[in-house]
Amino acid sequence: MHNVELRVSPRELTGKMAEMRVWLDERRFEPAIFSCGEGGKALRVSIAFKAAGEAEAFARRFGGRARAL
Repeated sequence: MHNVELRVSPRELTGKMAEMRVWLDERRFEPAIFSCGEGGKALRVSIAFKAAGEAEAFARRFGGRARAL
């Protein structure tokens, strides 16, 4: 698995989630795991992909950090 973590402000979460879903659907990427939790002033969003290339593309697009699990 390849995980991407990013930070999203609580007020931007709904719009950012919709943007992520459209982006994922357009590419037919299917995340294996999705979680969201508190991380200080921003929310921590964590998404795991089976393919490293998908995780890296997602991280580039949404400003996250990709790493292998």
